[in-house]
Amino acid sequence: MSAEKETTWDRITGPKLFKTVTNVEGIHSVPLVPLRIMTGLLMIHHGSEGGVLPANIGTPEFQGFVDFIIKPYFGFLPGSPEIWSAIHDYVEFIGGSFLAIGFLTRPAALSLFGTMLGALYFHLSAVGAQGFPLGHVPNYSYDFEEPMLYALICLLFFFNGSGPLSIDSIIYKQISDEE
Repeated sequence: MSAEKETTWDRITGPKLFKTVTNVEGIHSVPLVPLRIMTGLLMIHHGSEGGVLPANIGTPEFQGFVDFIIKPYFGFLPGSPEIWSAIHDYVEFIGGSFLAIGFLTRPAALSLFGTMLGALYFHLSAVGAQGFPLGHVPNYSYDFEEPMLYALICLLFFFNGSGPLSIDSIIYKQISDEE
């Protein structure tokens, strides 16, 4: 008795509809590349408020971050609010750069996760949960959604690494004994 050839329809309606990828390698790792690169580029953008490079001290954008976010919501931190703002910018700029190219991905992702936890704290402190998950917000946007998603993406790369097409994968191939 010959086995019938599986069709695409069988794959999307049969048991494979519920199959989960347990090994993120090969074709399954391809979506990680644009996710990693775009997340890194967006973090670079967030870390360069007021200019092209991070910590543009003296610009209205940098001072606004100090005055409207760091001082009122993170005033409990020791030291100068300007220093904390600069640290935030450098973590997002350098960490975003490293994440985008896939270099030292795990430490970069962990540091970005920390800044996203800070952003999450700020948004939840400023406006609360806004009726999440079933509430309605007048501006049609929950303020904490973006940092929450970024934090989860950073956790993904912290636990799983950079994936293919990264400097980390090239270095690993050179120093690892694995085939």
